[in-house]
Amino acid sequence: MRSATESIKMSYPEGFSMGTITSFKKNYKYLLPAIPMLLFLIIFFVYPSVIMVKYSFNKSLLYGEIENTFTFENYINFFTDPFYLKVVWRSFVLGFWVTAITIPFGYVLAYAMWTSKGLKRKLLYFCILLPLFTNLVIRLYGWRILLSPMGPINGILKNLGFTDSGFSMIYTKPAVVIGLVSECAPYYVLILFSVLTLVNPRYIDAAYDLGAGKIKTFFQIIWPLSLPGVVSGGMLTFIWSFGAFATPTILGKPIHWTPAIHAERQILSIRDWPFGTAIGMSLVVIVLVILFIQSRLTPKVHSQRT
Repeated sequence: MRSATESIKMSYPEGFSMGTITSFKKNYKYLLPAIPMLLFLIIFFVYPSVIMVKYSFNKSLLYGEIENTFTFENYINFFTDPFYLKVVWRSFVLGFWVTAITIPFGYVLAYAMWTSKGLKRKLLYFCILLPLFTNLVIRLYGWRILLSPMGPINGILKNLGFTDSGFSMIYTKPAVVIGLVSECAPYYVLILFSVLTLVNPRYIDAAYDLGAGKIKTFFQIIWPLSLPGVVSGGMLTFIWSFGAFATPTILGKPIHWTPAIHAERQILSIRDWPFGTAIGMSLVVIVLVILFIQSRLTPKVHSQRT
């Protein structure tokens, strides 16, 4: 009669043993806490994304019905329609201006945090994080009050004699740019600050010892070493602005809408799910191309550290 141990060994497949289970538990047990989050991502992110990809290749019928057929018609319509090509181009221009303003503005703040010490750094850090404690929609409606004809900005301009009549920036492109800069600047500053903290202070001391001034030290030492943060933060800002939803909706008008807003309108208002999801998937592809460009640029930037 076989013992219990022999019976267990006989139940394993060939090449499998109790040691295999022990080795698996020892090498991969740290992955067990990630299983709930992995399941959450699969159920609420991966699965809906697969459904969206499927819908984007289907055909839309009347009354929001979907014909389960494979076609590239939605993508062809999006990339050949002059209206949506203008939407994509205007979104690129919007992202460019937001990034161009955020980079120098955020660099000054990040540099001030990096060079400050003690209480001053903590206060700057708190001021940069403070807007993130407020809901985005509330902040945007705050900008609407500031930029409206009856707002404080217009009142100051009237008192200084710059304008006699009401001056409103609301529903204009500058208003959208201002709103997006206020959104992206805190994240850009935090990314750049984390990179500046990695700069070896010995390089700066060596530059001073060799007779370099503050300006020369900045452009020859600090600026090259901080470029990874500039590139990463700039890419984040551009992608954020290119796919913005709330800010163009609240501070702008339809001419300032991004492809993300048009995708939402196609799905919820027109009930054209295939075309709306095709717009969304096209945005994903564009963002992936931008990230690929960043991945090709970042190694060249990092090589300046050696």
